[in-house]
Amino acid sequence: NLPENSIHYRLGKELSTIAEWLDAVPPEGRVLDLGCGAGSWTKIFANRYDSVVGFEQSASMVAAARTLMAPFPGVEIIEGDVRTDIPDGPFDLIFLGGLCMYLDDEDAVVMLRSLKGRLAPGASIVLRETTVPQGKLTPSGEYQAVYRNVSLYQDIFREAGFPPAQLRRNYAYTNMEVAVELVEARRKHLRFLPAQSNFLGALTWYLLRVLTPLSFWLLPRTLSRLQINWPHLQNHFFRLSPSE
Repeated sequence: NLPENSIHYRLGKELSTIAEWLDAVPPEGRVLDLGCGAGSWTKIFANRYDSVVGFEQSASMVAAARTLMAPFPGVEIIEGDVRTDIPDGPFDLIFLGGLCMYLDDEDAVVMLRSLKGRLAPGASIVLRETTVPQGKLTPSGEYQAVYRNVSLYQDIFREAGFPPAQLRRNYAYTNMEVAVELVEARRKHLRFLPAQSNFLGALTWYLLRVLTPLSFWLLPRTLSRLQINWPHLQNHFFRLSPSE
C-alpha cells in the first residue's frame, strides 16, 4: 500500500548511488540489462546510452518491457533463459538487477563466467542483489529466492574468475524495507485497522520522509553498526571489473 512515488524515490536514490559507475560508460556504449523485468532500469539506460538490450525470461514481463520501451529505437527486448540464451557481446556494461538471488551458486558462477567473455575492454558488470547481514536465507513457500551475505557473493565472484567486487550499500532499498516492515507490523499488531489501506500506507511513507534524518539515515546506520538485523533484508550493488 505504499504510494507510487516511493518507487520513483527508490530508483532515484539508487541511480545516485552508482552514478559514478554509470558515468564511466560512454554514451555510445552498448548495455545489457540481464533480467530486465518490466524495464525500469532498461529505461534509465535508454536515456543514457545509444544501444540497450533487455533480456528477460518471463513472457509477461517481456511484453510489459516492450510496451514501455516502444518509444526508444535503440532498445531491443529479448526473451530467453540466462543459463542458455544470453546474447553475444561485446557490451560496455552488463547490469543484473536482482538476478543471482534466483540462481543457485553453481548456476550463478557459470552465468558470470559466460558474461565475463561478453565484456568489451575496460567494461564491467554491475549487480543489484538483495542480501542478508549473515549467512544465507532461503525462504520457504512459493517465492523461491536465495538471500546471501556479501561474503558469500564475493566467494561466487572469485570462483567465476573475478577480483573482489567493489561494493556499495543500497540504502534506498533499506528505506523501502523500513516502510514495508512498518506496514506489516501495523497489519499484525493493529488488527482493528484495515489490512489493505492506501491511505495508511501513504501516511506511513510520508511520515518516514518527513523524519528522513532519523528514519532513513541515522536509524539504519546505527542498527547496522550495532549488528541489529532490522530491517531483515538489505541490498548491495556490486561492480565486477575483470581488469582490476
